[in-house]
Amino acid sequence: MPAWLLAVPALMVVQAPAPTPALDQLQGLMMAIPEALVDGKRTATPGLVVKAKSSWDALKPEVGKALPEAELTFIDKQLKAMLKMKPREQAAGALGISSALSRYQPRSRKQDLLQANRTVMLAWCGVDGALWEPMPRVEVAFKPLIEQDNGQHALAVVSIQEAIKRFQESTKKRKAVEAKKALKELLNLSAVLEKA
Repeated sequence: MPAWLLAVPALMVVQAPAPTPALDQLQGLMMAIPEALVDGKRTATPGLVVKAKSSWDALKPEVGKALPEAELTFIDKQLKAMLKMKPREQAAGALGISSALSRYQPRSRKQDLLQANRTVMLAWCGVDGALWEPMPRVEVAFKPLIEQDNGQHALAVVSIQEAIKRFQESTKKRKAVEAKKALKELLNLSAVLEKA
């Protein structure tokens, strides 16, 4: 298993205490890092990491009220290490921090969408690094969103299911271009699901 995947804790979302605006702000900063990588803006990731670390340092007193000391220490160490990493590793590290933050935010559709996006971006990092196994289970991440949709976004749900199949087929054949295309489509479709 590659070292950068070890930095990513389990991408499970757990019921947690009331959210703080600071956690939402940090989530946005963390997700911007892998989004830049997926969008082909690798050179932007180091600057985004510096911005995220600076914001973390400023928001840590407020966030410290919601997170245990062990999580604060993990995030401190991870952000410091990310300053020296390559873009793909920075993206994976940011996804790990985002996952850690989500454990302290209440379960909601917004969190389910965030979890699906994290899983897609982690899969993208794996494909980008030609690390085909183990591949994150994208279909599992989208399952709650599909089940809860109740026909509100029927066309998007069908498109998601098709994109997941294309992604699975391309990973079996180890076709990176096709896999990345399907993952990018899933991110775009996830944005459609955000609209009520």
